[in-house]
Amino acid sequence: MCELWEFVLSFEDGSLPPDAWNERTVAAVAVWYLALLPVEEAVGRLEAAIQRNRRRFRRRSDSAHQAASDPTWLWPRILQHVLIAATARDPLPLANRLLRDGGTILATRVA
Repeated sequence: MCELWEFVLSFEDGSLPPDAWNERTVAAVAVWYLALLPVEEAVGRLEAAIQRNRRRFRRRSDSAHQAASDPTWLWPRILQHVLIAATARDPLPLANRLLRDGGTILATRVA
């Protein structure tokens, strides 16, 4: 847990090495924030860190870093990485569990 926290801090302060900057990195940090903070704070903190890193990479012409710096484009990709990690590439059991567990308005329609 300590190593992950240090990793998140390096992401936040912009000291993460450029070769470590990718969608999976952002997804891991997003999961960390969402697990520990209220949603609004987690999203705000992630997006602020992305902007700090965007400024750091601005001098680079690497389009992968530019694309990975756009929070609007990133959120669906973050969700995709999390779903793959959580479900071993088969999200259907997770989707069924979410509907069955009563946490959605569709739960009564599916049950």
